[in-house]
Amino acid sequence: MTRRSALKTGLIFSSAFLTAGWQSRLHAAGPRTDFGKKGMHFLAVGDYGTGKGGQVKVAQRMNEFAGKLDAPLTAVLALGDNFYNMLEPARFDRHFERMYSKEHLDCPFYACLGNHDYGPDYDSKQGRVKADMQLDYARNNPTSRWKMPAKWYAVEFPSPAAPLVKIIYLDGNYALGALTPQERLDQNRWLKAEMKKPTRARWTWVISHFPLFTDDKKRKDNQGLIKDWGEHLKGNDVSLYLAGHDHNLQHLQIKDYKPCFLVSGGGGASTYETEKSERGFSKEVFGFNHIHVDDERITVQLLDMDGNCMHAFERSRAGRVKVRKA
Repeated sequence: MTRRSALKTGLIFSSAFLTAGWQSRLHAAGPRTDFGKKGMHFLAVGDYGTGKGGQVKVAQRMNEFAGKLDAPLTAVLALGDNFYNMLEPARFDRHFERMYSKEHLDCPFYACLGNHDYGPDYDSKQGRVKADMQLDYARNNPTSRWKMPAKWYAVEFPSPAAPLVKIIYLDGNYALGALTPQERLDQNRWLKAEMKKPTRARWTWVISHFPLFTDDKKRKDNQGLIKDWGEHLKGNDVSLYLAGHDHNLQHLQIKDYKPCFLVSGGGGASTYETEKSERGFSKEVFGFNHIHVDDERITVQLLDMDGNCMHAFERSRAGRVKVRKA
């Protein structure tokens, strides 16, 4: 099957599937943990850095779930809003190193910057210093699990020499006081070049704190990011787009777009209400995502803070999406 025909098949399947209505057919179920020891396991979580009870409970559940998997985690994908309110050096130990147990989460946490990580007036008023502190901590502590090599970057798993997955991290902080106009231009040029760069990875994912599309009840689709990044997601072989920002769990399929769009913003901050739509699944709940990937398929599970699987689906190499029934 050619890339063009695979894209067309996937989009037709997704469009027909969405019409059936996911929400009415889904119920909480036990998560899958046995994948035959093939492929790699990832967890994804965003909007977690409160230091309060919600973060503690989600972190504990992540550790417990990871301990039940048939193989160790490859990485945790940290989707931004890593530290709410004032960031001081001691918080890296208290609210990251010790918050996420090394018992079963002893793997790198690759992070992006969220709006609260730029220290705006509605947060700490630290400004860009807050983002710089997170970049500096990664640079100055190379043995830490905390990984943030730049504001935008690409990483290949399990290694650049033999990659299965390439993940492109982007910074969508366009508000005043975050990315400068020059940084925004530089990132867009870098993204265009990165998308054209040859890779041996079978899968490409894109991560930013901000969703392009959302079924959050108060927030709307991000027209600025759709303008800047939408054609890259349409025109390249990207299978997943992961984001946080909206404090809930979502899986959306958008007409004319190949990626599955995931929102995993239930890491610890107060949750946001969602609304039902024909675009996919959404739920106001604390939780995180589990992703298993091998040569042929991606399996994604949306888990709540009690360990229940709220929603799960598989995506094939051809772009076909199959939702698991509870």
